[in-house]
Amino acid sequence: MIILQNLNKRTLSIMLMVLGSVIISFNGLVLRNIETADNWTVIFYRAVSFSTAVFLVLLFKYRQRVFLQITQIGPSGLLAGMCLGTANICFILSMTITTVANTVFTISLIPFITAILALFFLKESLKRITIYTMIGALVGLIIMFYGALNSGDFLGNALALITAVSFSCFTLILRVSKNLEMLPCLILSGLIAITVSFVLKDGLLQISRRDMLLCFLLGGFMSAFVNCCFIFATKFLVAAEATLFFFIEIALSPIWVWLFANEIVSRNTLVGGLLILISLFSRTLYLSRLEH
Repeated sequence: MIILQNLNKRTLSIMLMVLGSVIISFNGLVLRNIETADNWTVIFYRAVSFSTAVFLVLLFKYRQRVFLQITQIGPSGLLAGMCLGTANICFILSMTITTVANTVFTISLIPFITAILALFFLKESLKRITIYTMIGALVGLIIMFYGALNSGDFLGNALALITAVSFSCFTLILRVSKNLEMLPCLILSGLIAITVSFVLKDGLLQISRRDMLLCFLLGGFMSAFVNCCFIFATKFLVAAEATLFFFIEIALSPIWVWLFANEIVSRNTLVGGLLILISLFSRTLYLSRLEH
């Protein structure tokens, strides 16, 4: 505690973002170690633990006003929760259908998609570097999807793309509603995932103790911790800096499943993913230098 108190908030933000990015990069490996639970059962228990953890954080923060805070999210908050809920569902489905590398490389398009949406809906002009990034990322995505068509992973890639679009919409809503508290939106996104999975499974959500513990690890610890870190850190880091940490997860996720789950990455995924990463990393690094 003394060490944390002596750190300035900017340094603490960087440390939390690095730690959070490393932790969340184990998402794919944890999913690969689930033995019998199907994807909708995983989505259900992950969402239950995620919503519970976020609610406890809200309870600690707002005490007696916690339910009032949740009910005050308004239309923007509801829409944000729906977008995030869609992103979370499609992310897990994609991870269970295709390779971890295909999923994380595709969702790395989030900054690129967000820039396009901001152009159309917020009338934010695109910098030249962003246009170059879009071209490079689009070429990489085409290479990945071409390989996915040949390997039968098209659905998994498509779900990852929906994840990226949904999360970009979520980001856009938060940008428009700057005073919106993000935490209640996280709870709503979890409740949406809980409802959808419960209905589709007809309430038949039997799960082994081991798989349940892994689901709670995914939602209650990993996802909840990372989202809380993100909320805190973005208050003290410029946008381009915060985006840089996103590449830690993208770079490490395929490595863990390759090392510990023997998951092979296709040549198209490597080439396309590398193009996307180089394009996005170059843009982020360029913008980060401008903001300093």
